[in-house]
Amino acid sequence: MTGRLDFDALCDLKVRKANRLLPIRLVVVLAVLAIALFCLARFAPARAHSFYPWECCHDRDCWPMGLDADAREPVPVETAAGWRLHDGIVIPFSETRPSPDGRFHVCRGGGRLEGPVIAPSGRKPCLWAPAPSS
Repeated sequence: MTGRLDFDALCDLKVRKANRLLPIRLVVVLAVLAIALFCLARFAPARAHSFYPWECCHDRDCWPMGLDADAREPVPVETAAGWRLHDGIVIPFSETRPSPDGRFHVCRGGGRLEGPVIAPSGRKPCLWAPAPSS
């Protein structure tokens, strides 16, 4: 019977040790899960317009133009000199970027509606226009 008592005592000791480590393991697993969720939320594209390049500040300062729910300013007006935006800025047709979804998009400094159109050094301004209809 002494052998049986030693085995029970050993099992009881292992169970107590495992129960002490359970809260520590749970905290570690929850911390890893929280970090993973944060990374997914932070680095995954927030919107469907993931084509905005980093030089135009990616998704932070860019938005579609028009009357749709996600648009923040009206579609530019076509003039002889180019596209005139709501604030009077004119971007020549040759300086626009081709729109991959057939909509107008713009990136503005600071993500502000009244901010200047972002124009990376040596590159076209961050205004996307649909292809001209034929």
